[in-house]
Amino acid sequence: MASNIFKQQDYQGIVKRIETLESTNEKEWGKMSIVQMLEHCSLQLKLGLGHIELSGYEGPGIQRTWFGRKSFLYAMPWTKGLPTPSQMNMIKNSLLFKEFDFEKDQLIKLLEEVQKNPNLKPHAFFGAMNQKDWGRLIWKHLDYHLKQFGG
Repeated sequence: MASNIFKQQDYQGIVKRIETLESTNEKEWGKMSIVQMLEHCSLQLKLGLGHIELSGYEGPGIQRTWFGRKSFLYAMPWTKGLPTPSQMNMIKNSLLFKEFDFEKDQLIKLLEEVQKNPNLKPHAFFGAMNQKDWGRLIWKHLDYHLKQFGG
């Protein structure tokens, strides 16, 4: 069964991995620093929760179909250098971020909020999603970036 942030064991595992991150963790690929990565992951949750309004859909329309979502979320492995929605692009937008401990705590608090409010808004790439698909996307996105920094 695919990992999902709404499964208690998967949620606890991801939170534990976030908690063990240190500001000194080196990136294994990509352009973001560890602090930028934490804010980038928080932005996904802020968009899903509606704290930030989605500016519009991006990417190929097939991603917003049942087949596209299932393929990307469940069947395909994520490779290094995947595209990111414009609003979450830390480098392109020179987005601001705070210090490491703040960003780490913020991400964990947002994950707690998602647990309490699982009816999330549409995603820039995948459109409207059910709770299961959102939970899979959040878990897979966090797993991808935690691996990026050895977490």
